[in-house]
Amino acid sequence: MSEYFIATETFEHQIDCFCPEGDHADVLKINKGDVIEVTNEHKFTMINGWYLLVKINDQYVFYMALADLEQYCIKERVLSILEINLKMNFWRFKINEALDTGDEASFLSYTNRLLESSELQIKLENYLNTEAVNHTI
Repeated sequence: MSEYFIATETFEHQIDCFCPEGDHADVLKINKGDVIEVTNEHKFTMINGWYLLVKINDQYVFYMALADLEQYCIKERVLSILEINLKMNFWRFKINEALDTGDEASFLSYTNRLLESSELQIKLENYLNTEAVNHTI
């Protein structure tokens, strides 16, 4: 079973090469809103450790170092659907708190963050629904 993440910001990812020379490495730009599917396929190298086969928007397929994916998750550059839902609950709480205290600036800031999270959630859910339909056909 694959795991899915969505990019919360645009960033560059260094694609590692498995050749002995290692000079085929490339840089891939991952855009905000790109869906990253982490498949069950993986490789282990003695030098760099575990690599996971990932797909970006069903277009780009390559191996990503587990350490890179972990860093993207820690820095919240990518989020799972569960993490997005948790963030949305937090933003709703902060919006209510700002309403209770009458803090208009915080209210507007948290509302924008909730809207941004909601857009990412909708995009990821639409992608997951499309994937589910494609796998049942």
